[in-house]
Amino acid sequence: MWKRTLAAALVALITMCGAAQAEPLKLTFSTGSIGGGFFAVGSGIADYISKSVPNVQVTAITAAGVVESINRLEQGKADFAMLNTQDPPLAWEGKAPYPRKYNKMRMMGILYMQTAQPYVLKSSGIRTFKDLKDKVVSVGAPGGTMHLDLFNWMEANGMTKDDLGKILFLPAREAMEAIKTGQVDMAVELSSVPSPQISELSLIDPVHILEFAPGTRAELMIKYPQYLPVTLEKGAYNGIDHPIETVGTGAMFACREDLPEELVYQIVKAVYSEEGITYLGNVLASLKSMSPNLAVSHLPIPLHPGAERYFREIGLIKD
Repeated sequence: MWKRTLAAALVALITMCGAAQAEPLKLTFSTGSIGGGFFAVGSGIADYISKSVPNVQVTAITAAGVVESINRLEQGKADFAMLNTQDPPLAWEGKAPYPRKYNKMRMMGILYMQTAQPYVLKSSGIRTFKDLKDKVVSVGAPGGTMHLDLFNWMEANGMTKDDLGKILFLPAREAMEAIKTGQVDMAVELSSVPSPQISELSLIDPVHILEFAPGTRAELMIKYPQYLPVTLEKGAYNGIDHPIETVGTGAMFACREDLPEELVYQIVKAVYSEEGITYLGNVLASLKSMSPNLAVSHLPIPLHPGAERYFREIGLIKD
């Protein structure tokens, strides 16, 4: 029931061009867990597409994580998805944790940068990754890959997952509540700044973002070039009283490879238009830095032909 027939797609395109009237083309957008950044951004973009692209209705659906969203695109169980820039190339090439090649997704554009924010209560006394010895940590909802990010960061700091006391897979909001009640010592966030969960928690109790030991961040980025240097500014949250050097990745949206070129072109054109950027930046703080230049600054997987057409049209992709 999820797959769209060619006839339905053609009818939708005709409707978009004003040649016929029909029911809106109904599409789904796989996002993230409720309370997480991907859920908020994906829901906002789905709503904007529905308002700005004629006869298209996009509904946001929750997802446990990027792995689930990639599987949905592969199986035709979602039309669009929020993804990071590090998992898609692994899935594309069939590298761990993906058991085979996943080649039915196409990139539409990078939306914003995500910042690594493994957070704790400041009162916990935990300051660096070394302090996680025997601690209880939450690494995101089941189906995500933030646990792999944490293991990479720990490795750079001379630790392994075996050094942890317990690993829990909790959605963003549940993790924050568990930190608040003392059931979890540290929760991993890889999201825009400010994170809704960390902001809310910091209003009740000051927080701290784990810091890399001197030199370890540079070593991490050499071994894992998908990470980029990011500095969390002083005052980002209550409790952050000095700049913290961390890392980040891109957040992008993608679609099924078999969506019609004209449909994807119209959607990308709407999202990255001046009006779209202004609207989305006003309703979602994480999208204030969104721009066409950022959208194609890194291409971890091939662009959808409709997206490529738009970025060529505005001069950002050239032969």
